Amino acid sequence: MSRKKYDDHPGKSRFNSSLLYLFGNYFMRLFYKIHYEGADRMNKRGPVLLLAKHQRYDDIPLGLAVVHGRCRTDVWCVMKDSLAKWYFFGFFVKCGGIPINRRNPEKSKKFLMLARHVLYHGNAVAMFPEQTYFPDKMGKGRSPGFRFVAGKPSQPLAVNSLGFCYKKGFIRTHVFIRIGKTAYYDKHQDPDIFLHDRMHEMAELSLLTYPYRRPEGKLEPRVRTASAASAGGKEEKISE
Repeated sequence: MSRKKYDDHPGKSRFNSSLLYLFGNYFMRLFYKIHYEGADRMNKRGPVLLLAKHQRYDDIPLGLAVVHGRCRTDVWCVMKDSLAKWYFFGFFVKCGGIPINRRNPEKSKKFLMLARHVLYHGNAVAMFPEQTYFPDKMGKGRSPGFRFVAGKPSQPLAVNSLGFCYKKGFIRTHVFIRIGKTAYYDKHQDPDIFLHDRMHEMAELSLLTYPYRRPEGKLEPRVRTASAASAGGKEEKISE
């Protein structure tokens, strides 16, 4: 994975990304028993937008442990700008973090453009549509970030939902990380309806309910999901 720098962003560092992966995959196992499902559903090459449920701060290293370790290593993540503060010494930014000002997204336009740029240059980009964490319940999916990053793709864009479910164990907490089937988004689809459907899927993967009403879209939703053969052709399984 080459280290390519961008304006006002140092690029994604293999060293930093590996440290965060090792932290999530080994150190976090002291506190969590990790189960994952659907790793073969995510495309291993080409642009992929990963829409993740946000239950708690631990979602990030635990999710990276699964996605980085079992799917692909070129994962960037749209994150809140507080993780880019000076006292983190740029660590999370060099992991592929793209800082966004959630209160005033207009100030983050250049970083949203960066997220779109790295996505359509063949990388995977993760984002949290709820924009903050909602433990044991679903927050409403916010479409502006999705609309901006996804844009109007000339070719169908692969999108996967990612769910988290935490259950207390005797010693360690069990975390179930589930990757949904690939859906494809194109410029003919209504982004609000597409995101709404992905939020429902995210809720199901997290064993939750999405309580919000479906928006009235202007375009017909034409969601295409990958077949079992194109997603790997194997039955899903849960592994530690």
